[in-house]
Amino acid sequence: MIRFLHCSNSFNQEKYDSAIASIKVARKKINANSSPLEKSILLYCIDTLFEIINECNTQKIFDFADAIHNIPEIYMQKRNLYSFRKELKSFQRKYGKRYFAFIDEVKPHFTKKAPKNKWEFFSPESDEEFKKLHPIGYKILVAAGIIALMLPQIIYLVYITVINPAPNEWTIMLGYVGSFIVGIGLFNIVAAWIHQYLGHLLTILCLLGGTALTLLSMYLLYT
Repeated sequence: MIRFLHCSNSFNQEKYDSAIASIKVARKKINANSSPLEKSILLYCIDTLFEIINECNTQKIFDFADAIHNIPEIYMQKRNLYSFRKELKSFQRKYGKRYFAFIDEVKPHFTKKAPKNKWEFFSPESDEEFKKLHPIGYKILVAAGIIALMLPQIIYLVYITVINPAPNEWTIMLGYVGSFIVGIGLFNIVAAWIHQYLGHLLTILCLLGGTALTLLSMYLLYT
């Protein structure tokens, strides 16, 4: 509504006052109930909107409201933060880099459940916005993800072939599968830094289930 009222020639004071009142109520609820990451970004958007409204620059108010009006979709699990790169960077270029500093930070985003847009993470284009924002950070995270995925398998294979050679039994593959599943859980943790985390349940199931399968394999191999 703030966005609409500042792009229209017929400014309606009653609708404006109602929208401001609604935002103030929402701010109190967000401050009391939201998670730290959600709270920090949404409260920043609300407080900065009020600051810009006080500047009485109609175009700037419209541009800011236009940049942020879909940001709640992050917490409705429809989009991730980095998908807003174009809108937020466009505002930064026009009004200064002091706005939306959080878009330049690399912080993990953990969620209890897999987000609704989880299938988008498997698209080759899903990392593009993050890569454009953080080209070096992206390479580091890709390397960390590969290491996290492969390290449990490497440790397992080194143990059964070098440290404590195991008999050539079919249960070797059981442990290899288990160590690979552990790697998926670790990879999921790394993915949180790109805001593509698939939920605590997947991480816990992979870490516990994969470890149990690997230990079972080693028990069968050595007893």
